Amino acid sequence: MTKYVQMHEKFQGSYDKLDGSLKSRVLNFMVKLQQDPDATGLDFKQPKAAANKFVRTARVTDGYRAVLLDPGGDSALYLVAVMKHDDAYDFAQNLTVQVNTKTGAAEVYDRVALGNAVESATTTTHTDRAAFMPPTITVADLERFGVDTEVAQRLVEVVDEQSFLSIAEALPNTQASAVLDLAFGKSPDDVWKDYALEEPGPVDPEDLEKALERPISRLNFTAAAGDNEAELRAVLEGDFARWRVWLHPLQRSLATHDGWNGPFRVTGGAGTGKTVTALHRARHLAKRLESEGVDAKVLMTTFTRNLVRAIEEQLIELAGKEITQRVEVLNVDALARKVLAATDTGRTILAASTLVADDDNRVVQLWKTAAASAKGAWQPAFLADEWALVVLGNAIEDEKSYLHVPRTGRSQRLSRPQRGDVWSVIERFQQLMRADGLITYTELAARAASSLQSDPRLAGRFGYRHAVIDEAQDLHPAHWRLLRALVAPGTDDLFIVGDAHQRIYGRPTPLSRYGIETRGRSRRLTINYRTSREILQWTLKVADPEVDDLDIESDTLQGSRSVFGGPEPETHGFESVKEEDNGIAKVVARWIGEGLPARDIAVFTYEKWHFDGIVAALKNAGISASEVGADTAVEKLGDSVRVMTMHRAKGLEFRGVVLARLGDQDFPPAFVRRKTGEGLERELKRIRSVLYVAGSRARERMAVTYVGTPSSMLGNASD
Repeated sequence: MTKYVQMHEKFQGSYDKLDGSLKSRVLNFMVKLQQDPDATGLDFKQPKAAANKFVRTARVTDGYRAVLLDPGGDSALYLVAVMKHDDAYDFAQNLTVQVNTKTGAAEVYDRVALGNAVESATTTTHTDRAAFMPPTITVADLERFGVDTEVAQRLVEVVDEQSFLSIAEALPNTQASAVLDLAFGKSPDDVWKDYALEEPGPVDPEDLEKALERPISRLNFTAAAGDNEAELRAVLEGDFARWRVWLHPLQRSLATHDGWNGPFRVTGGAGTGKTVTALHRARHLAKRLESEGVDAKVLMTTFTRNLVRAIEEQLIELAGKEITQRVEVLNVDALARKVLAATDTGRTILAASTLVADDDNRVVQLWKTAAASAKGAWQPAFLADEWALVVLGNAIEDEKSYLHVPRTGRSQRLSRPQRGDVWSVIERFQQLMRADGLITYTELAARAASSLQSDPRLAGRFGYRHAVIDEAQDLHPAHWRLLRALVAPGTDDLFIVGDAHQRIYGRPTPLSRYGIETRGRSRRLTINYRTSREILQWTLKVADPEVDDLDIESDTLQGSRSVFGGPEPETHGFESVKEEDNGIAKVVARWIGEGLPARDIAVFTYEKWHFDGIVAALKNAGISASEVGADTAVEKLGDSVRVMTMHRAKGLEFRGVVLARLGDQDFPPAFVRRKTGEGLERELKRIRSVLYVAGSRARERMAVTYVGTPSSMLGNASD
């Protein structure tokens, strides 16, 4: 008899603790279990001491057993854990399986562990300290999510975070997630909405099979998704595995929703699963197109070029190689080039031009040359921004249009004569660029957008019905013009994810100004899956307290929480650069000695010229180290420590991260400290975002090193 096998969230944790040979035995066991759970060698049975009638155990090896749930019928078996023989029987004895009568969820927990956590908690009845739970949250609010009254009473009385977390983590997962969301600032109604909960009506507490079918139970259970060892290993192992399998209900509802009447916007801090949600969204849209028999594609685009390869690999890992027939993954600049190359004029431009960054030294020098002919004294940086944000952002082609266009968001006002003077400089600059055969990436996007707008038939040649847009915070107005012209307005047309706290390239660009209206269609993710609670708190201290929400409202990191804990970030000060380099090597060596592979450790600096001393110190300590450049395939560097700039770290993650050269003489760098006024303010805001991005790449360990005095930008994060 074949049985469908699913996994409980706890199973991943027990599997991760096993060594390689045992993992292979577990995978083989799972295959056999799906083929025939009644096979003699599996010894599938109900333990005599188990208090719950649904609990079963089965033999993996002579020394290890699996703990499972069997709700009866022909539906499925549910793997909960794999443990040593005696530990498995003890675990099975204490395992409680129940149906939550308030939410309808199937829940699994250890009643003894929960009782111990509740009993040992320090509460307001024993101390004068205030409760950890916000005073606005009541026992009734917790009971709404099925929390037992006695446990709910203790939760609103607990005074210290560790006691609170001990209780929460011992609760069934659905209850624990709701409790933690409430503790970190969400309202009961918002949590109910996040979990896409509906009043389940009368719930039969004995009908576990029906409870397992409810969407809320998917927070805990997922399909094994494989009938051979290789497929199961792909599901359970790898950096992407956990997020691929265990989607939060809010992530799942966003990824699989059908019928938004226009674009949808998702924001959230680093590590909250925005990209993972976007990947699932792309897969869902592709499957929908396929089921409808529509000859169309999903575009998935991102700002940073070195993330395209990683996103495409993750998409293939999620849905198989065939997904690339329906989903095209492109960097937004490559997308602009593709569009422009589809026109005769565009091909001529591309053939005659060299693509350069907006801040390329050649471009800066041409701005200086053009500005020399102006009546006023215009700074090259101001002129470059005026051209990129106002002229290219609004598709301005002549002086008359420039004289009348609103300059929304530009802090320096210009009179009509001043606008005329600036326009003459811009025209001169464009002449110089053409003479030198140069075109910036921003102008490339602007020209591609104009081509689409001037020829409505052009967009149809690419066949994009939907677009999933990652790293939205760094896109330029010209990029939004391009995307809006490329994907026709319609149901579920654009799915946009981003975080303005991580804006290290772009500027605030309200989407609504470019025909992308998301009012009433947006959500914010708050659960951090990447970094430990301790590292998350560090990143929250260095981040901007309030930024834009990719449109006209503000966004914060309030309510952010992590799903796991770890060591506190380390801070190490030194008296010289050489001592700092050697200190970094000692930290890395200690982490490796504690079990972190070198490949899972990275050292970040703001400027590339700091690499040499750090790499030399690591190698002198016998530690393999590799520098990461623009075209480096990070995943192919082998077992070596990655050394890279903070900018290059965007989109990556490591178990251990060293943030180096964060002394007040190194960070912010000297070229930034020389700026004044608005330019300085803008650069400091951008650098704060870079620091936040870099810190949020760390999963388990973080160390901050500096020479002399720590940078003022660290604030109380350096304490």
